[in-house]
Amino acid sequence: MKKITVSLIILFSLVLCSCGDFQDVTFEGIENVKVNKMSQQGIDIDVTAKIKNPNKVAFTIYKSDLDATFSNMNVGKAKLTNNVKIKANSTQAYTFNIKSDFSKLSMAELPNLLSIATSRSVKVGLKGDLKVGKLLVKKSYPVDMVKSVPLNLGN
Repeated sequence: MKKITVSLIILFSLVLCSCGDFQDVTFEGIENVKVNKMSQQGIDIDVTAKIKNPNKVAFTIYKSDLDATFSNMNVGKAKLTNNVKIKANSTQAYTFNIKSDFSKLSMAELPNLLSIATSRSVKVGLKGDLKVGKLLVKKSYPVDMVKSVPLNLGN
């Protein structure tokens, strides 16, 4: 029992010490949006985003749900389907798989969605809370962004 208590004290001390000088992580933009699959039921896309982590500690972006818009059309919930580990002391592009169910899309907006699919770029909006963390320390960060990004239809 004494070994477990000492191990927990050491673990919490390391976690608290490593978080002392935490610098802001920078989202440097979306590099690409690749459409893997699109149907009346929803869309499956890969979003490649460049992220700068100046910290000595890596962290994970956990599966999260965000409200999504494409060219100002509300398309429903966008779900990050995988956890993504962000490396320490790095500026790197990471790919996030996102699935949306088009639950908020009306039938009248379907033709607009098809015209977006044939365009070279799309204005993507994401709003909600992104869950991030390391080990037992987890936090939600608000996301509210709209970016025009290149669109790449998958094979």
